[in-house]
Amino acid sequence: MSASMPTPAAPRRESLLTTGFRQILVVTFLSFGAEAVVRALVPLMVLDRGGDAVLVGLVVTSYSLPSLLFRPLVGNLIDGLHHKLLYRGGALMTVIVPNLLLLPGIPVMMAVRFLTGTAWGFFSVSNHSLMAKLAPANRRAEASGIFMTMPAIGQLFLPALGVALYTSAGRDALWPILLASAMFLGSFLITTRIHVPPPPPKPPAVAGERTSLIGRFVEPSALAGTAMLIVSFSAWSIFTVFPSVYAKHLGEPIEVLVLYFPVFGLAQAISQPIFGKVADRMGRMRSITLGALMGMVGLLIVIVPATIVPPMVTFAIGAFIYALGQSFVNPTISALVMERAPRHRLGSAMATYTIGFQFATGTSSLLWGAIITSLGFTWLFVVAAAFQVVTILMSRVLLAPKD
Repeated sequence: MSASMPTPAAPRRESLLTTGFRQILVVTFLSFGAEAVVRALVPLMVLDRGGDAVLVGLVVTSYSLPSLLFRPLVGNLIDGLHHKLLYRGGALMTVIVPNLLLLPGIPVMMAVRFLTGTAWGFFSVSNHSLMAKLAPANRRAEASGIFMTMPAIGQLFLPALGVALYTSAGRDALWPILLASAMFLGSFLITTRIHVPPPPPKPPAVAGERTSLIGRFVEPSALAGTAMLIVSFSAWSIFTVFPSVYAKHLGEPIEVLVLYFPVFGLAQAISQPIFGKVADRMGRMRSITLGALMGMVGLLIVIVPATIVPPMVTFAIGAFIYALGQSFVNPTISALVMERAPRHRLGSAMATYTIGFQFATGTSSLLWGAIITSLGFTWLFVVAAAFQVVTILMSRVLLAPKD
């Protein structure tokens, strides 16, 4: 080789923090942070209105149910020409609907959470799809990790703030609901300024194809990732929905949650931006395996006998470790879905994938409520830990190299 021959240039890393991506991050922090306030508040309101663990699970499920009904439709519309309208319309609905929680009655709460879940389905699929459109191809897990850091930062202090406002006002939900509404309003205003790219044209090979009804709304390439997400993420509701139920079971004051929620949020805030970047280098199967193992360890730590460590301490430690594990699993699955999706079906792929979050939270909340009522909390943590083992086995089957 001639000495004068130029050395090939290394592949250029595409810029990640563009103006549009930074705007998405702010929108994500405000909207997910506001929803974190409401999510921490709802179980307390159910218990104070005379409900139990089963009713908490039912109210949470009423929020998750619209994901199954509407997200596939939203994804299909995003792949058309309606991304901007769905994005802004969903954001506007989130400003209005949560205020109806101030009306009395648990059945009213179920109806309001159903409407909120509908609004959230329109908004969050649009938001996640926009992030996927703007994420550089060689930095997808890193982009997903930074994106998911925004809810984590909100989780760091906003649920605790919501609980503090609720308890200090004599169990009055007015001030935390107003806080959430103000944040949702800020999110909506920013969405009106974000440029939403038009969908890419369909490749000639598929432009004239006839698609089945199911195929129009469900993207097959995303199903493997969605299945792993549902199983792995199932324990998330234990640490976000049921802490108030667990504290009540232990006889602890609700104010202990003001200390608990920042611990859970801290794990996400410190790990999401780092672990997503690491996951791009580790590979998909290794990242999911490591994250699920960490989740299993965290869940089993919670059942350490109370004679050794106080239960709320082990609960907080277990939540911290589980959240660290999810910081490997979630960005990895998000990147996997983006990689496998046809570009003209990205909206449908992200809709199919994000169903996993709500389906996992809704169905697991029903399951956890039933287990708590009939078998107790020890079996709750054992079953949830077993789900993490299932996640690892699924990754071995679904991500194994094809011969």
